[in-house]
Amino acid sequence: WSRHSMLDKSLHESTCKKKLLAALSFLLLLQASESFVPHLAFQRRPGVRACRAHPRWDMSTYGLGFDFGTSGARINVVEEENLEVVYEASCSYSDQTPQVWVDALESLTTNVPEEIRKSIKRISVSGTSASVMIYNTRKGLVTRGPRMYDFSASADSVKVVSAFAPPGHTVRSPTSTLPKLIMWNQEEKIGADEVLCHQADFLSSQFSGRTDRFVSDWNNVLKLGYDVKNLQYPQWMADLFAAQKLSTDILPDVVRPGGEICKISELAVKKFGLPSDCLVVGGTTDSTAAFIASRASSPGEAVTSLGSTLAIKILSKEPVDDASFGVYSHRLGDMWLVGGASNVGCAVLRQEKFGTEELIRLSELIDPMEDPPEELKGYYPLTKVGERFPKNDPTAQPVLEPKPDSRQTYLHALLASIARVEAEGYAQLKRMGATPVTKVLTAGGGSSNEMWQKMRERLLGVEVQRAKFSDAAYGVALLALDRAYDK
Repeated sequence: WSRHSMLDKSLHESTCKKKLLAALSFLLLLQASESFVPHLAFQRRPGVRACRAHPRWDMSTYGLGFDFGTSGARINVVEEENLEVVYEASCSYSDQTPQVWVDALESLTTNVPEEIRKSIKRISVSGTSASVMIYNTRKGLVTRGPRMYDFSASADSVKVVSAFAPPGHTVRSPTSTLPKLIMWNQEEKIGADEVLCHQADFLSSQFSGRTDRFVSDWNNVLKLGYDVKNLQYPQWMADLFAAQKLSTDILPDVVRPGGEICKISELAVKKFGLPSDCLVVGGTTDSTAAFIASRASSPGEAVTSLGSTLAIKILSKEPVDDASFGVYSHRLGDMWLVGGASNVGCAVLRQEKFGTEELIRLSELIDPMEDPPEELKGYYPLTKVGERFPKNDPTAQPVLEPKPDSRQTYLHALLASIARVEAEGYAQLKRMGATPVTKVLTAGGGSSNEMWQKMRERLLGVEVQRAKFSDAAYGVALLALDRAYDK
């Protein structure tokens, strides 16, 4: 979670600032104790401006971004004029339930200092992709779900969807939203009082008050089947719903990410101390928010996430969709965010017992301009059987042999093989029709390895930099301010 290290450093430049930070932290703890929620673990890390005298508070306006991830929630408050983070905080949770999310949202919001809260003008929320639930409008609560991003719908529901969806469409995946909805209807017919909502839709409704029919965004409805090119629910979905005796009224309305939904409700004004003219705007998915945070803005600019697995996303002039490779495109303004994810990644380094100190020490000894020995170039560093992108082969086996005696040589070969998979990933997207890569920003744990960055730059043939920002909450705050992309 640590960002803005230079800003943090400035907090320690004078004893006066240190004392002021300690005083405000104590006040925040007192405030937190009044709204403590047992199942949430909070980590507050106020931004610089929230921790010292701020003569422009009354003049500044802010955007508030929420990111609800796989294990916790995070907020960033960003100043509209210079896009600086003025406050940030997070909490972790172990249960994925609507009530846990609401508790997190309420506590994170009320703990924003009042001076900032009263000047928040726009709010946006991101959630995990294809995390969905059924809301009963008569009872006023979620009655089915949530079915999270990693929930796989039944083979029968996927078959039903595939009979209507175009070839290669992302809804043909069992983890997409539409098969989950069809599966619910197969288990028990969806009633007249029931409507569908995504995690982000549900949470933004805590501010908008709109629960009769939820409002979603281009990015969250992609895996529901929404046509993000023509900006409408397609005819094949209407045909599917008619065949299943489902009303299309259960589907959410859709706005663009960052597009206006409505002013916050009177209840939210009283509950959170937010201004009555504060707007709730369209959200996005967590991974898209992280891309937005990188500030990549032109076709060909890309972000590689080097975590346990390798994920790539690139801005393209044209969309690319192929469910067999797990490739799909989110719309951002008039551009398309095309992405794919490999099962190869940094997890293999842990599997092969490389510790942090050893990685640092050995990386300093590797020449990034040199290839590993020829006999080690055949590595494909999976940690389990199966690969989907850049090649679709569910039977693909890990290839980590022959194993050299030298740990330095072994690490060199592993890092080079991951870099080759990355390069092949961008080449595959180009073959599919995406804009060729021109620049790569790097996020994730592997982004800190400067030697590896130079190696990847050589293999990719384009400039590679570490992303300055990769916090999804920052990306959502930019979205809240409508500063994320060109409309």
